Amino acid sequence: MMIKCDVFIHSTSEHIAQLCTGFSLLESQKRIQLTYNLHPYTRYGKHPLKHKDPYALQGMFVVLNDKITIYYDTTDGENLLQEALEVADLYLKRSYREDAIPGDYRDMVFPLGLNYEVYTDGINKLDFARFILNKQALKSPKQMIKSLMGNLNLKYQPAISAMHTPPARSQEPRVLFMARTWDPEDHPAGFTPELAENWRMICNEVNETRASVISLLRKNLGDRFYGGFSPGGHAVANYKSCLLPDTRAAEKKSYINTLRQYPICIASTGLYNSIGWKLGEYVAFSKAIVSEALYYEVPGGFSKNKNYLDFKTADQCVEQTYILLEDKGTRETMMESNYQYYKNYLSPDKLIWHSLECALSLVASPWAPLLPGSLNKDKITRD
Repeated sequence: MMIKCDVFIHSTSEHIAQLCTGFSLLESQKRIQLTYNLHPYTRYGKHPLKHKDPYALQGMFVVLNDKITIYYDTTDGENLLQEALEVADLYLKRSYREDAIPGDYRDMVFPLGLNYEVYTDGINKLDFARFILNKQALKSPKQMIKSLMGNLNLKYQPAISAMHTPPARSQEPRVLFMARTWDPEDHPAGFTPELAENWRMICNEVNETRASVISLLRKNLGDRFYGGFSPGGHAVANYKSCLLPDTRAAEKKSYINTLRQYPICIASTGLYNSIGWKLGEYVAFSKAIVSEALYYEVPGGFSKNKNYLDFKTADQCVEQTYILLEDKGTRETMMESNYQYYKNYLSPDKLIWHSLECALSLVASPWAPLLPGSLNKDKITRD
């Protein structure tokens, strides 16, 4: 019997593209029965997150077999959405730390895994449903076409068929690190003075770390390194010496083509200690990885020294990079580990399938009714 999945589409954020792709792939494989709803999710008379702007909402609700409610949270920080906790049976969080989960919720909140932007080949019904959410697009045919191009990324769509490869063992060992800066003064609207000051501090820390890494890798590796900041206004004004040599290289299609050519890639921490999308992309492309130490947990046995070497300072980054440059065995073993991790855990259909198995394991019988509060932590394996 196929699993019935009712997906509630109330987000236009790129953060949930991977989730929509996973559900669409499982439907095409005839492993699930997929339906979607444009309206926000409602349960127990509550309308959680109905007030959230669709682009600002970086998550979605899914109901399995008319009984089990899952909330997928792809936000950067460790905070949980109370409204979602009150109606969900299972809460899967991208930025997950077990010690940050309140005790009352540790039996229902679990790690989701790495996140990155990826779509099906062609436009699927979930992508189109998210486009329809953009009410401005419905005012005129011209606006609809413009919005469709933007929301569905038709100019270049990182489709699943082009977003993964096995290890390229024969490539010359070279290193890639492309990043962006965050403008400390461009904080989200509505921030209090305290939040704005915290935003400035976080942005400055992220920018300085990335600039130091770029500078030291250029100095030490020479033509074995390619990278720099994408040429946004803040980067041009404040980090001119760290810009990409070719400003067009930051465009998504160019970046993906460049990524294919470099077997060793550098990942840095994002805002609020988040794991950046690039780490997910590196794993999908079977790269050997040097990453800033991960603050959040990743399921499936993804770990330091197997899937990546970690660093806390720019000097340590260079040291770890030299290990992968000079030790072919270590480099190729890591590439193979990431290839296997992608196939078993990170490909969008596998990521979603594991989440469905996790949800169904919460009941004695996969088809039995599930009452709120009946979750059994012992039936879930975090790895």
